[in-house]
Amino acid sequence: MSRPFRVQPVIIMGMHRSGTTLLARLLNRLGLFLGHLMESHHEALFFLHLNEVILRQARASWDRPDPICDFLQHREIVQMTLRCLEGDLLSWRSARYLGWRNFLRYRSLARFDRPWGWKDPRNVLTLPLWVELFPGAKVVYIVRHGVDVAQSLVVREQRYLHWQRVRFSERFHRPSLRTHVERVGFRGSTRCLTLEGAFALWATYLAHAEKWLTYITNERIVIRYEDFVREPIPLLRALADFCELRSVRRWDIEEAAREVEARRAYAFVSDPVLVEFFHSVRTNAWMERYGYSEVVLPSHTLA
Repeated sequence: MSRPFRVQPVIIMGMHRSGTTLLARLLNRLGLFLGHLMESHHEALFFLHLNEVILRQARASWDRPDPICDFLQHREIVQMTLRCLEGDLLSWRSARYLGWRNFLRYRSLARFDRPWGWKDPRNVLTLPLWVELFPGAKVVYIVRHGVDVAQSLVVREQRYLHWQRVRFSERFHRPSLRTHVERVGFRGSTRCLTLEGAFALWATYLAHAEKWLTYITNERIVIRYEDFVREPIPLLRALADFCELRSVRRWDIEEAAREVEARRAYAFVSDPVLVEFFHSVRTNAWMERYGYSEVVLPSHTLA
């Protein structure tokens, strides 16, 4: 396969609820093009759709990712998938990412001459495909404390479940040609309705990320969320250089850093239930690997 892309992308990834949206928003503000059409979490709809299709074809999903490993181990399937991805990226379909103005100017994503990339937590799972398609791609990987991630996922899924309850009661008796299961059946993540399930998914994502980052040779920058929100300015400078954002000025970085909230690091320490859960998982290998097993908690939580 040809690799005709003039500028290689920046691939932003990390477990869901780990700060990927914050990173993407700030890098986009500093000049990294992340897509013309983005959803609310700063994910380019074009690449989000491609990742979702890949997972679906592998019989995997964002919260049940393990089947992607079997998919990626089959070389013929990988080659077919790469041909499909390259065909879509070089076609008119990329206008969904570039926007029609850019597409009419450059005629192809391959000719796009600005620093660009995309953010999607699912990149953790599909990374081997993307770096084979883009050998010079750079990877930005962010990690956050497993208990904070688990709690954030549970809160999100519980809210979604509440919304579905309301939708169920309002629409169940409406006439339709579709079945009840299709119209109002549960569509969320049962795995992430509990702290245990959400934490296990966090560990699974870290295992996938570490496996692929060990395997590939691409340049990467690995960030702990807690370090980033505590001292965002030096890390934003490093990220701007890493992403080759040439026109970024000192005051641009200082202005972007004002959006960062340091209080969101180690948020779980204010909740006794979460602190108890932390003690039950603090010896997890990934907690130890990233220095999360030795968090100094407030004195009233250590009794």
